[in-house]
Amino acid sequence: MVFIKTASAFALLSTLASTAPTSTPIYPPYSNSESFNLIANVTSGDLSPSINGWGLTSYHTGAGTAYAVLSPSSPRIFYANGTAEEIRYNSGNILSDEGTPLFPGGLVINAPTTSTPSEVSLSVNAGVGTSNVGITHFPDPVNTLYALGGEGFYACERVPFPGAQSAVMVFQTQSEGVPAGCAEVVFLPQCSEGSGAVHPTGAVSGCYADVAAIDWSIYYSS
Repeated sequence: MVFIKTASAFALLSTLASTAPTSTPIYPPYSNSESFNLIANVTSGDLSPSINGWGLTSYHTGAGTAYAVLSPSSPRIFYANGTAEEIRYNSGNILSDEGTPLFPGGLVINAPTTSTPSEVSLSVNAGVGTSNVGITHFPDPVNTLYALGGEGFYACERVPFPGAQSAVMVFQTQSEGVPAGCAEVVFLPQCSEGSGAVHPTGAVSGCYADVAAIDWSIYYSS
């Protein structure tokens, strides 16, 4: 089993270590669900208004394409997709149902553009999305979104395309680090009801009942 701990998840655990009153490692309790929302936990920076506790959703840009953005309400429902072996070895993907009738849209880690080579944005596009994206599992002590090839995630207020309204877009952190004016975030899965669709290779993931209600000050990471 591959042990994955993203840089942003490590930052979250470091925060626990500095604030918790005990030296015994304890972590927030979780349950399991196929369906979940992805909730942002700010580990450094933050925007105004605060985006801590906002959910990942989508900003439509064209037929079957949408940027991944944060919103204070109406987060999208996601699920981990893959065979038992793919989930075990972190080679599955993250999907979300969309359209009528429902069809899968995948979480995509976009390639850098020539105009912004240091920015790697996320999208939710029709299809299966990017492989090697999922929710961490044992032995990782905290369940978080991961994507291989990056160093966590951050969020910035951007105008997605000319003439559009600004939105809090989500990016994968690269070696350059988090840009000034952006917030470093960890995405925690919050258990949710499903969309009603049947997912033949949908996987059960560890998730939290209420991410906003977690009192991180009582937890600790060794």
